[in-house]
Amino acid sequence: MPSDPAALSYVQSTAGNAVAIQMLRGDGRSSATQPTVQRVPTEEAAPAEPRSVFHFDSDSETESESESASKTETPEPDNQLPYHKSLRALRTVIRKGMIAPEARDKKWTVKAKIDPGASWTSSEFRDEGEVGHVWLEVTSPLGDSTEFGFYPQTPSPLLSVPGEIICPDRHGGDKEQKTASVGLEQVLRGYHAAFARKDAKYNFTMYNCASFASDIWEAMTGRPLPNGLIISNPASASDSIKTERDLRKVYGDRKNEGTEDLIEMLSSGLIPPAM
Repeated sequence: MPSDPAALSYVQSTAGNAVAIQMLRGDGRSSATQPTVQRVPTEEAAPAEPRSVFHFDSDSETESESESASKTETPEPDNQLPYHKSLRALRTVIRKGMIAPEARDKKWTVKAKIDPGASWTSSEFRDEGEVGHVWLEVTSPLGDSTEFGFYPQTPSPLLSVPGEIICPDRHGGDKEQKTASVGLEQVLRGYHAAFARKDAKYNFTMYNCASFASDIWEAMTGRPLPNGLIISNPASASDSIKTERDLRKVYGDRKNEGTEDLIEMLSSGLIPPAM
């Protein structure tokens, strides 16, 4: 603080009485002489950009990419199972069995079901329409199953009419069955055979339910389903399967080449129709 009266008088005349009084009291420096503190401008932090709902953390992206890679390594069932509404139930059973790890490399079951109806040479067959029916059931290793068969869209005793696959087929009343264990590839062949016949014509004497079932059975097992020597029909299919089963019981372990050839012939349906 200046103690010289002349200096004090100078301060008083230049800065004013208030500043001179503050200097005399020793309250601090004059605001006129106090150095100005300049703020160093600082760069403000940029506001965080909004997080997009489509943005993922790197870990999530890595997991997503690995999931995509694993999916591409597994065969996509849709590429092997063309869709048609008439085969939707069968397609669902096969698709589920293809995807499930616990079903891998396990056997599937295909079963032919036969309602023999009346003998195709009988009056009940001709006059009452007791024609019977042949259809198939497929069961996956998971236990899922469905049945399907071939029908005419409109009744017609002799002419060819549009046919249709009914799946699930709820005909019921089967009295004979024939069962085979097959692999997934055989099931897929059967599905494609059925898909190829989705628009087939139904003809009572040329292509009927027994003909269709035999075609699909052969695609799955490699051998046709017995269905009659002249005209495919449920009664002959039933008789053929019963005869084959009885022969296998009779011969048992004593089968030789000749008896096996006979059983093979019966399995191919090459026996006279039931009279």
